[in-house]
Amino acid sequence: MGPEKTISINGAGIAGLTLALALAKFGFRVVIAEQHHEISEFGAGMQISPNARRVLTELGLDDAITAHSFEPEGIDIYRHGKSDPISHVKLGQFAKQRYQGTPYAVMHRADLAQQLYKATKAFPNIEILFGVTKTRVEDLGDAVSVMIEREGKPSYPLTARAQIGADGVRSVTRTESLSGQRPQYSGYVAWRAMADLEQLGNLLPKDRTSLFWGTDYHMVVYPLPQRDQFNVVLVTEFALPLEDSDTPEISNKSLRKNSKLSAIMESISDPWTAWPLFSVKTETWHKGNVAILGDAAHAMLPFQAQGAAMSIEDAGLMATILASETDNATAFGKWQNLRHARATKVQDQSQKNGFVFHMSPPLSWGRDAVVAGKSAEAHLERLDWIYAHDPFEGMVGPNPPEE
Repeated sequence: MGPEKTISINGAGIAGLTLALALAKFGFRVVIAEQHHEISEFGAGMQISPNARRVLTELGLDDAITAHSFEPEGIDIYRHGKSDPISHVKLGQFAKQRYQGTPYAVMHRADLAQQLYKATKAFPNIEILFGVTKTRVEDLGDAVSVMIEREGKPSYPLTARAQIGADGVRSVTRTESLSGQRPQYSGYVAWRAMADLEQLGNLLPKDRTSLFWGTDYHMVVYPLPQRDQFNVVLVTEFALPLEDSDTPEISNKSLRKNSKLSAIMESISDPWTAWPLFSVKTETWHKGNVAILGDAAHAMLPFQAQGAAMSIEDAGLMATILASETDNATAFGKWQNLRHARATKVQDQSQKNGFVFHMSPPLSWGRDAVVAGKSAEAHLERLDWIYAHDPFEGMVGPNPPEE
């Protein structure tokens, strides 16, 4: 294929693989540069909400996601020091019916990455280069010249229509090609671990998610029965910025005063992994023939569980627009216009949730009263603006890629 039907992508994470699949279904040749030597998703569990599932279904992945995910019946919300939930969010069949047959599910990040990767291998027009040490990009005006340098292998030259940075929160594409800012440390650290399904199942229900609120912390626990495990995420406030190499210890007085949380933490034998949380807000998502998407453009706090979902939405829509517009300036401008306000609103909601989850008395008393006063159905309905969203809304041109 010529340069006009070739797209270069930096990063083989969830955003990059989803974009590659969608582009390939529109007939593009796709070359992905990945620094790791294999598909590797840092993290543990993730939530596949209906808005993201719609894109994955369009890409033919519905059966694969169903086989590797779990649909929780709901979310139980606990306040600090209480053994019984103060309220519930109704999911399961209620969510599936509410969102036109599209379920709300949870799965392991590695399982999603592997299913995306497996799907790309069915396309001869997708090539993934591993062990990449440097990607040099020169904008030629009507195309981009890309030189991909790999560990122990010859450089790989490429001329493409566009270079897309799907290279995450520390995106080199954003900071170098678009002269964008570095990510900002949020003051939060997420501690992640996996727990045995049967052991932790003696403390928590195995058919739903559990959300615990407390002063300066919150915890999310949900089952991944396909792996016989629970995914456990504990978020605490941490004043000093952390580097990836730092391994601080969990120190939170509030946790020690909560018997249920103490029992949960004692049931976990594997080491906790510290994940410093960074965010990105930038107005520059594209310049010339270079663009960014996903965390590279709008990394957000995980307190609405929408980081991966926004990346998936980005990818599906970007591919559809690139297939309908031959001019990159028009395509990228249209894409940002359709995505920026939504991504920013979800970012803001995630930030707000961090404040709400970690409230201390007397504010937490009012929060708990409001939450307890809403029905399980109403708690889900207030999130319709996220979950009922059609990622292809506003498109005029080719239909989304189908299976």
